[in-house]
Amino acid sequence: MVTKQPRWAPDPETYAARKSATSDIYREVADREDQVRDTGVWWTEVDTARMLPSDTESAWRRFRASLPELVWNAARLEGNSFTLAEVRTLLAGVTVGGHLSGDEAQVLALSEAYGTLRDLVGYGRFHIDKSTSDRLNRIVARYETPDAGRFRGEGTLRRNSSEQLRARFATLQERVAETDDPRLQALVYFCSAARTQFYAGANKRTALLMTTGILLSNGFDAITVPHSRRLELDHALETLDTTDEATELMALMVDCAASEG
Repeated sequence: MVTKQPRWAPDPETYAARKSATSDIYREVADREDQVRDTGVWWTEVDTARMLPSDTESAWRRFRASLPELVWNAARLEGNSFTLAEVRTLLAGVTVGGHLSGDEAQVLALSEAYGTLRDLVGYGRFHIDKSTSDRLNRIVARYETPDAGRFRGEGTLRRNSSEQLRARFATLQERVAETDDPRLQALVYFCSAARTQFYAGANKRTALLMTTGILLSNGFDAITVPHSRRLELDHALETLDTTDEATELMALMVDCAASEG
């Protein structure tokens, strides 16, 4: 069987060069069935200690300063054609020509969503709950689906699946609340939300926004997966989608966070 080349892949050599030759960053855990029941995914232990703590105020200020880069990276991972310089120009209120209107709308929606997250964290109003997630998805997916801000089945096509998604979100909340390490809280939330696909669109972007809120609220910097690591991200997401295993994706995010530090 021929495997389709991932849309985010730069080249196989880049992935091979970055792929760890050993797996000693993982250690088997015993509660795989519980993990799947609570979150829909499973994972082995990841070395979150590589994500160094700071304090909430400092992390929030660094987040504010890096908003254009965060918006650009999130857009680039969706195939957006804007450069970082063009994103800065657009966010300054100056129109940039030569791009599809959808690309411009995506950048502006991401900017507004990150700005909303900045304010939620800054005023201590960020919560790991459905209303916060819905609010962020309503902004970031507003140009992509008429059901932005509503779980699948809650919008124009109401189905019983929405009850299952709400139940999954509730068990995810409980699992996150029971997790002592906020870094692991963020990783578990991102992988579960990305795998479950709560919304009709912008699921990974919404999950990343919520993940960023968890980290910032606990004094950790936001995680950015750079465009140069697209192939690794695509491979990790494919593993997540086909096997429900989140270890590779978690390890990639930790490595990106550690590299930024």
